[in-house]
Amino acid sequence: MRKYQQLALVLLSITCVVILLVYKSENNRLKYVLEVVNIFGRNDAASLIRIDNSSRLHSSPYEFDNPLPAWQRIGDGFYVYSSFWQKNELAAGGTVISIVVGLEQAIVNFKCQIQHGSSDLVTGKLLFTRIEPPTTGSVKSPNGESFVVYKFFCKVTRDFGQPTEVIFTDVNHAIKRYVPLRVLESRSVRQRMTMTACVDMNDYLDLEEEFRLPSSILQYFLHHQIVGVEDFIVYNSNALSGASAALLYNHGIKINLLPYNFPFDLANRQQNRLIIEMDCLMRNYNAAKLSFVGAINEYLYPSSRLRLNNPFLKYAWKVSSDVSRFGVGTRSVCLDTRKKIFSDNLLYDVDAHRDVEGPFYVYKPQHYNRTAGGTVDYVKTLDVDRNVLFVHRYGGKCSGKSNLHEWTTSLQPDFLQYVTDVGRELNKLIFR
Repeated sequence: MRKYQQLALVLLSITCVVILLVYKSENNRLKYVLEVVNIFGRNDAASLIRIDNSSRLHSSPYEFDNPLPAWQRIGDGFYVYSSFWQKNELAAGGTVISIVVGLEQAIVNFKCQIQHGSSDLVTGKLLFTRIEPPTTGSVKSPNGESFVVYKFFCKVTRDFGQPTEVIFTDVNHAIKRYVPLRVLESRSVRQRMTMTACVDMNDYLDLEEEFRLPSSILQYFLHHQIVGVEDFIVYNSNALSGASAALLYNHGIKINLLPYNFPFDLANRQQNRLIIEMDCLMRNYNAAKLSFVGAINEYLYPSSRLRLNNPFLKYAWKVSSDVSRFGVGTRSVCLDTRKKIFSDNLLYDVDAHRDVEGPFYVYKPQHYNRTAGGTVDYVKTLDVDRNVLFVHRYGGKCSGKSNLHEWTTSLQPDFLQYVTDVGRELNKLIFR
């Protein structure tokens, strides 16, 4: 009887091993199918992409929304949005980096401490730098208040426990303000995602109604997930309605929603974008190899899916480490209301003023945050060939415009085919 039991046990073990090998083989085959560009020719491509999206929704190890940032007052005329703990790589200690805005006439006069554990405090040395937008200095609000953007640095030179908060004390009033810290974890290059997107929805009410529809919001996230963007951080969580959020969730799209309650009267677009870029690139430090900040009407088009053999990625990995960002060419594409998918709009306005919208960049967060505190003046930029990567900014109607051209005429056939395939998949996913 004992021999039969041993034989049954051996047979059961062999069966389990066979099942495990079959499962692993099928899982690898599915991953391969999802990576192949020709997937878009299959009838079940949309279903496979939904499976891929759903698996990401439940398996992403990154929580970009913890702790939630929020503008909070730390002294007379000063507000902090978010703070990050970055440990020194080659020495003891580290630095808390905080994104701050302050009135132009206000004087920086703070002390800082770092809290770890329940009540242990370490006194740090406070330094700061002013961050200027590329086109304007301080911004004057309608009531006459001018404000500037800062980075505050609270430096310590010894190691201690896991930090939880930075404490700013306004020397003039001896009032302490506690700001929660996001710890920038150390990850190897292999552990980092390839590309993430930070979605600037601060000015979404200024866009045409077409971009505020739930189906249009869904299209934005699906488009970028199809081309290879792996995670999303959305600034101004109030911009997404319950219907839009539910629609994204039902399609397996994970997004990180962050508030953006700017403390002064309306700032200009360039300055708000600069602040969002600063926070975005700090959150993506050690989490993503590449990141970009874009509005809901700005669509990124790579020449193929953002994976190993993508030409832009090959270019990005080859350039020297002092290159912190890549300038991406843009077109202002007008809308034809008869088109369901934005990529089906073919005409762009040659006379559109790109300086109003500003340039579009893809960043290397790791390198950007190492260059002079991320100040604009010290960031080295390389431009990307349009045959590798470009951005379309959608908006406005085609009627009444004279100097319009078709963007497809200058695109290489294989690139155009990929754009067409992405649009076909969006139609399947949204309007099936």
